[in-house]
Amino acid sequence: MTPVPPRSILVIVIGFALWGAAFVTLYAVNAIGCAFGWPPALQRGVIVGLAVAASGTMIAVTVWSAGHWRKAANAGRPAPSLARIGALGSAAALGATIFVFVPSVFVSMCV
Repeated sequence: MTPVPPRSILVIVIGFALWGAAFVTLYAVNAIGCAFGWPPALQRGVIVGLAVAASGTMIAVTVWSAGHWRKAANAGRPAPSLARIGALGSAAALGATIFVFVPSVFVSMCV
């Protein structure tokens, strides 16, 4: 049995780790904008820009994870299932990103 390098585990968690960081950043910026009284147009623009940047990053991570999965399967590397789990996890994180960030475009900024 060939040992699996510890860095292979990062493929599994990278999608939701980035999603969590983007989620915290988006809502922290929203809270800061509300606390400092940013104009609504500026605040909405910043929030939409962060949502688009996070979605783009998640798309890139999902494409990278899928490519990693293909390479691992074709090369016969140890535990290609880790790459598959990472690709599917990144796709799920992309779905979560879209599900959570789309409402930020439409809802009231400061309640």
